[in-house]
Amino acid sequence: MRFSDLAEWFTIWFEDKRVILSTMVRNLASDLDAGYDYFGNCVTRQRQEIEAYRAQFEAEMDKFNGMTPEVINHWCYRDLKRRGAID
Repeated sequence: MRFSDLAEWFTIWFEDKRVILSTMVRNLASDLDAGYDYFGNCVTRQRQEIEAYRAQFEAEMDKFNGMTPEVINHWCYRDLKRRGAID
């Protein structure tokens, strides 16, 4: 798919980020349900990774202030390609 084939790369990018974050939280909840210690290394690391991912997501969203929709869509397309989320 080419950049010009889809005008709403932001929507795909946003949903990809949201789903990744949601999956991270569900995985953490599953570990807690399975009896993992909330203060143990595994859960602590997961909480830190979730917070880092959320902070990065918010920082990326803040970058979009002042950008045109076309520039945002192009940035999102490039990020999706770079991360391997799309071919």
